[in-house]
Amino acid sequence: MRCAYPQRRRQGGVAAIELALIMLFFMGLLPVVLLFGRALLAYTVMQKSAHDAARYMATLPLPQIINVGAATQNTAFAKQMVAQALAETWPAADASRVVIECVYADDAYNCGAYATKPLQVRVKFTVDMPIDFLPALMGLWLPELSSIPLRANATLRYDN
Repeated sequence: MRCAYPQRRRQGGVAAIELALIMLFFMGLLPVVLLFGRALLAYTVMQKSAHDAARYMATLPLPQIINVGAATQNTAFAKQMVAQALAETWPAADASRVVIECVYADDAYNCGAYATKPLQVRVKFTVDMPIDFLPALMGLWLPELSSIPLRANATLRYDN
């Protein structure tokens, strides 16, 4: 009678070699997954902060949104809300390009520009997320990508 043990000994190292080859590929792909996970987190925070700022502006009393001084002050506060939310998640983000507009029947203008009630309030901004996570390896996987543009936009109906 022949024993099957010698065949098992010859096959035992094949699984380890396969695992080593597969792990090599997945370890090289891990930084790409982490980068896009970070981008998704930043985008989620951007979208939530844009919605929060739009909700704040959309619930202001009518005298505060049609008055130029009060509207400018509240717009600055809403921009600060966005900047603070971004700074907590991504300190290097540039939140200076936040645009807050009041939408009227014909077009969108700065809040407080007209003495009538706006139909909607819009908050939008764009941030370019640089690829600073293992740049040499990312250059091999994504050679033409230097930064990831992230855009957030929230438009809410003015309620008051």
